[in-house]
Amino acid sequence: MTYAFVLSLLLAVTSISAAVAQSVKSCGGPNDHLKNPVIKLNPDPIRRGGTLTIEASGTLDEVISEFNTNVDLNIQALGVVHVTAKGAMPLSITPGAAKGPFSLTIGPFTLPSNVPGSAVVKGQVHVVNSKNEAVMCVDIDLNVPGAENEESLVAPKLDSTPLTTVSSCGKSTDHMPDFKVTTSGGAITTTGTLDEAVTKASIDLDVSIKVLFITVPLKLKIPFTTSAGLINKGPLKTVIGPSTVAISPNVKATLKGTVKLNDGNGEEITCVNVDAVVAADDHIVV
Repeated sequence: MTYAFVLSLLLAVTSISAAVAQSVKSCGGPNDHLKNPVIKLNPDPIRRGGTLTIEASGTLDEVISEFNTNVDLNIQALGVVHVTAKGAMPLSITPGAAKGPFSLTIGPFTLPSNVPGSAVVKGQVHVVNSKNEAVMCVDIDLNVPGAENEESLVAPKLDSTPLTTVSSCGKSTDHMPDFKVTTSGGAITTTGTLDEAVTKASIDLDVSIKVLFITVPLKLKIPFTTSAGLINKGPLKTVIGPSTVAISPNVKATLKGTVKLNDGNGEEITCVNVDAVVAADDHIVV
């Protein structure tokens, strides 16, 4: 399993958990390729502005290099948006996720207290391999009350339409000095060579999320540890997308900022700039 799969998992889990968290559990069956899956939130339920630790473990019964994540979620966010998200996000990894046991602990990290409005996420996420065989299933029923302080609401600005871009902001001194990001046909391809194996690292988020007239700055340092062999030294390549996930109604949302991956010594592994339009429709369903 490469750093990119772990990074994708971290971003997916923490982007949900940073806003809301009450309960997640496995909904997989005995024939899933991930055996004995365990997902824990501590504490469960959590409070806005508190700390959170996420633990995941299991055993893969085969090497998997191609995944497809199928989502079916109902989301209420920021107190003004009620949408459904359905579709698939493919991901290919070279080298693939290794057969055998793995563990991943994210946190503890402090959840932001500046996100206005209540937030609820309910539904399921199914992960399958290239043969459409079940790898794992996660059942999500998350709920957190709105913040008492609504000062993070920001009046709308007449911004020009931003370009959808994902680019490298890495340096020659990074532990992945040749890291590159390219986009084509809705797919994001990353390549690079990691000069060390990693078991301890952190994701540093410094982004701004804008939904309609609400802008929320999000700065988080999210530490994580993995079992040996999940993030290996050597060449890595991932292809993410093209996504078929459809958001209904198609509420306008943008994401802009940087995401850095640092190792356990605080040394930068790589850096990604993001400036993306997630959707583009100004209708609100309350």
